[in-house]
Amino acid sequence: VHNQLEAADNKIMENEIGMNTIKKKVPSTMVCALLLELIGIPQYYSHISTPTSTDSPPIMTVHSSQVDKMIECSLLTAAALSNTCRVGRNSLIGYDFNSQNINNAHSATKTAAALAEEIWRSVSNMQILYTSGNRGSDISDEPDLPRPPIRIGRIGFISEQEYNPLIEYVSALREVADEGNADGDFVNEQDTISDVDDFDYIDDPSVVPTTSSVGNNVVPWSPKDQRRYDQTLMMFNSVLDAYAKLGSSASGTRPEIRREMVMNCERLLLEVVAREKTNISPETILQHVQPDGISFNTVMKAWAGMSPKQRGNSKDEYAKTISSATAERTEGILEMMHEYYEKERAHMNTLETIQASWRERGGSSIALGVLSTAPNSIPVTPNTASYNIALNAWSKSSDPDSAIKALELFKRMVQRCNNACIAREAMVIDSAEAAHGTNPRVFNAIPDSRTFTALLSALNHTSSTFNEACDLVLSIFVVMKEWDDQLRWCSEHKIGPPYLFRDSNRVLNEFTYNALIRTLSRLPATNSWEEHYECCNQIDKIIEEMSESVSPNAITRGFGINAWAACAMQAQSDKSHVEQCAEKASVHLFHLLSDYTKFESEKSVKINAINDVINLYGKASQPIKAVEVFETAKEKQLYNLQSLAVIVDALAKNSYMDISYVDKAKQYLLEFERDKMRMSPSLVFPDMKYTKMYNSVISGYLNCNQKDKGLAQAQSLLAYMIESHESNPRHIARPNTTSFVPVMSSLAYNDGPQLLEKLLSKMESLYQRRNSILPHSPDAKLVANVEPNTTACNTLLKAYARVGNRQSALQLLGRMEKDANLSSARPDDNTHAIMSTLFSDDSSAKTFSSDSSGNGKKVNLDILNVNGINLKDLNLNGQDLKPTAKSFESMMNIYTTSGTVEGAEKATELLHQLERMNASGEISFKPERFLHNYNNVINAWCECERNDNASVSVSEKAEAVLDYLFEQHRKGVEALSPNNASFSLCIKSWCRSNRPDAPERAEQILRRKEVFAKEQSNVYISAPDYNQVIAKWRDAQVNGPDRARRLFKEMDQNYGSAAELKARPNTVTFNSLLDVLAKSKSRDLASECEELLKQRNELFKEGKSSILPDIISYRSCIDAWIRQWQKDSPQKVEALVKDMIKKYSMEGRKDLRPDADIFNLVLKACAHATVTWHEDIEKEANDTPISIANRTFALLKGKNEFNANPTHATYAFMFIAYKFHLDFDNSRYTPLLLMLWKQCCNDGLVSQFALESFQDCVLDYQFWKAIGGEERFALLGKTDPKTIKVEDLPQEWKRNVKPPKRRGKGTK
Repeated sequence: VHNQLEAADNKIMENEIGMNTIKKKVPSTMVCALLLELIGIPQYYSHISTPTSTDSPPIMTVHSSQVDKMIECSLLTAAALSNTCRVGRNSLIGYDFNSQNINNAHSATKTAAALAEEIWRSVSNMQILYTSGNRGSDISDEPDLPRPPIRIGRIGFISEQEYNPLIEYVSALREVADEGNADGDFVNEQDTISDVDDFDYIDDPSVVPTTSSVGNNVVPWSPKDQRRYDQTLMMFNSVLDAYAKLGSSASGTRPEIRREMVMNCERLLLEVVAREKTNISPETILQHVQPDGISFNTVMKAWAGMSPKQRGNSKDEYAKTISSATAERTEGILEMMHEYYEKERAHMNTLETIQASWRERGGSSIALGVLSTAPNSIPVTPNTASYNIALNAWSKSSDPDSAIKALELFKRMVQRCNNACIAREAMVIDSAEAAHGTNPRVFNAIPDSRTFTALLSALNHTSSTFNEACDLVLSIFVVMKEWDDQLRWCSEHKIGPPYLFRDSNRVLNEFTYNALIRTLSRLPATNSWEEHYECCNQIDKIIEEMSESVSPNAITRGFGINAWAACAMQAQSDKSHVEQCAEKASVHLFHLLSDYTKFESEKSVKINAINDVINLYGKASQPIKAVEVFETAKEKQLYNLQSLAVIVDALAKNSYMDISYVDKAKQYLLEFERDKMRMSPSLVFPDMKYTKMYNSVISGYLNCNQKDKGLAQAQSLLAYMIESHESNPRHIARPNTTSFVPVMSSLAYNDGPQLLEKLLSKMESLYQRRNSILPHSPDAKLVANVEPNTTACNTLLKAYARVGNRQSALQLLGRMEKDANLSSARPDDNTHAIMSTLFSDDSSAKTFSSDSSGNGKKVNLDILNVNGINLKDLNLNGQDLKPTAKSFESMMNIYTTSGTVEGAEKATELLHQLERMNASGEISFKPERFLHNYNNVINAWCECERNDNASVSVSEKAEAVLDYLFEQHRKGVEALSPNNASFSLCIKSWCRSNRPDAPERAEQILRRKEVFAKEQSNVYISAPDYNQVIAKWRDAQVNGPDRARRLFKEMDQNYGSAAELKARPNTVTFNSLLDVLAKSKSRDLASECEELLKQRNELFKEGKSSILPDIISYRSCIDAWIRQWQKDSPQKVEALVKDMIKKYSMEGRKDLRPDADIFNLVLKACAHATVTWHEDIEKEANDTPISIANRTFALLKGKNEFNANPTHATYAFMFIAYKFHLDFDNSRYTPLLLMLWKQCCNDGLVSQFALESFQDCVLDYQFWKAIGGEERFALLGKTDPKTIKVEDLPQEWKRNVKPPKRRGKGTK
């Protein structure tokens, strides 16, 4: 043992090398395992068998006087090994020696579970040898074995070992004993070896066997036999428990390792269940141990614990799949447990069935006498714990179906419980043990508090609507109350065993109440105030009802406060709602603090509740009440650092009411600072949580009702933080970047830039100090996290702009672009906006956004004046830090992207100024950049046209810039010669114009480009140029279709076979023509659109055209038929959709797969077709609008190959179709519409469009009834159906309505 322990010590020292201290540590569990190995356990794994051996393990023959101690030691060792697999103080997980190697289960070393399994296998393979004469042994009746039985002495040694004097001595004693037996004289071995061991070989002197075990005679079981059987079963359960612990998610091992451990656990169970139960005798009892309920429950617990609990918003799909799979496997083990129970009962004879049933119900075996030689084993039946484990497994899954499966499992449990009523069966059992519940084998698979707790936890991930889920949870609450009422009634009438009626067996206790409250608080949608408010009221009612029977604990009150805090988060800016939540939460806090001794052990829960209430009062703008709660907490010593942070934040955020509140916050903070620094200044470590509190106070002063005084106080506190940090790096008042920026933003509108320059310089010095310290040095955690950023520099630029200091602003801009100290302060859009404003004439009078974050873009667009800026003098420390051309372009982009006429004019003038500065050498621009910027100016005028700026003809302004470029080209300035973008942007501008002559002017620009393209090789005609002009002729209702046809024909003839692919007409060109025809005032062009569509399909199929109609082409034709408002329009639209489906299915045109929008167009055609409700139409007609609508709706509601589902527009068009094509007097009219409305609500597809469509189809009283009753909306002050908006309806009715697709800015 010493040598092996020494080897283990060396391993540990090797593993722990490099640590500050080296400990020699050998767990006592390993000592026990090594001692067992010395007496032959596990024998055939350690000594006899080889890794390549295929022989079956031999039977270990052990003397009856030795087996009890061997079983006891093996059981203790196996249990100890199982405990080492638990995460905790005594865990050996992670040790790389014979006890554990969890992440490499196939290595040479064994896990503790594998070692425990080997010990159990050795014990379960033992055959007991009796030599006392009291019990016979018939070894000859044993089955043939691969190798003969190996007898082990009283020490149990086996195989070849080193010389051991103790073993030799024992062997000599056995030889003497054998000689005595051979002569017929019995030798008392107990007396002979009393110095060696002290255990008796006689089983039980009090038990006198009535039958011998010679031959085939039956030998009765003694209590010692039963104990040996039970101990071996306990050892088996310890092995299962070891694997279960290693497979638990709490072990921290990889998922594949956990899965292997759990599968090992199940493998052992199935192996033992499959064992044959024949030829059982007292000698072979250890070889025929069968699993009990604990065995099955342990395997179920292994599967249930393999996956960690999943959150509802978890995005880990793999983890979700694993959690659902483990829950299903857990339930599978439970069902296998039922099958095993029924199988065992089916194989019993009559007497065995009577005895098992009697014992199962708690009857005494003595009353029936000895009926068989089988051990006292009962067919395994699931108990309450079995069902609870399965329910807990489903509660860990985030699968929406987990709630349904948990409910189904609970129903089966209740059904089986009702089939075996414990109260009824207890009445026929005359057993004191059963009556008092002392027999653990009494049937007790009845729901308890843990059952309902697990069931409620599983409902956290339900996919039901809020109302359905809330009703379900409350119905379970009713079941719990009824269950307790039934038990109470049975107790009053003395029906059933008394142990069922103890208070500890009540279903409704503090744990189930807390689970019920927690589940209710998680049901509401995250953005619904009404749902949260309803749940909170239900929780308050439950807590009030709970007070009548079970005293609410601190956790209960804490859940109530958390629920109201979550409700307040949904109130948004409604102060009245937040105030209501704060008052409701304070009621729970009052009860929580009223009895201090009652909840003394739950201090942390009370502190968290206090923090939540303070936070609520802060949000409700009730700082005085927040202070009262905080003072009470201080008085009762129920506060922590988070409490201080919450009260400081609550007071600082309400400083807009009175500056005294933030003064109070500062007082609390400085008191805490003095206590902190006075107690242990050398041990204090600055942390971000302290800095956040100082920053909250600074923000409170800056936002208080006295701006000047608040700004002064904020400056003073910032200076105090800087001074404290520089004098003592361990001081908790350590500033960061957020400490500087708000103060600088406020100073930018009050004082000159001098103070801001000092603050920015201080930020740079702190930043340089941080960079001078090595990242991993001890001082790295003490330096201030200050770094000048873009926002800080922008505030200084605002100050420069306010006083008109252009030179300093440009100098700072240059540093922002190139200085290493300002690496995080690179210019952004706000920087360029400020600089653009700075270039205005009266920049000192400009107003800027007061947004402290610098996100404001309030730019003055006066005429620029950059004269007087000496860029050549901009130099810092000998480095050229003047702004680059990119910065000037960015400044100009502020104007070009403003979308205003003034912005476009300013951009033009700035561009001319930059040309002059480039000519004088002040800046250096590449020549081609000027052409790029002129194109940007054209685009600026184009954006003005998009925004309907009609004060001037912006398209003519854009064309004037193009004329300027033509003029420069004629002068020989090739760098300013117009390019493709110049023409295309000008065409685009005219195509966006609303002028009547816009189509003609756009086509004129196109003609100019065609002429210029013949002169310049870098200018060419492209398809988008024609596409824009063709599409623009849609605005000319008189001759638009003719001009569009002519342009399309011209382009097809001139460029249809052009070598340059960019010039060829494409599908967009074709779609532009169809769009003009479809939206023409002449509503008889649908046939022409459809004919063109068929023609192009044929030409492309024959290879004569490069235009392949796409889904937009079909939609244009569909729109054309819809706009005709004809009776046969639905038939034409449905035929087009069928053509799309045919090409999608048969020709592989994936781009033509119809989606929900396409099918909605069919419904739209039905809704807009000529009214047919008054016509006499045959019921069997399939081409009527109502038939086509029903057919299309059924396709969307069912499963289809297109994955198309109904949308809100689907229901809206169905309502309109029924209105126009179904007779109002028809008996089916109202039921159909109401049924359709209910489906719409259940699908969560109620939009404003659907709501208005439904309202137009029914009478007012029907409408009120469908949406919940007129009284409900009367409380909201809405008595007219026309005033009902979709926002007034429950959230679950509109949960799946997608927001409308955003169209381009300015699109009509």
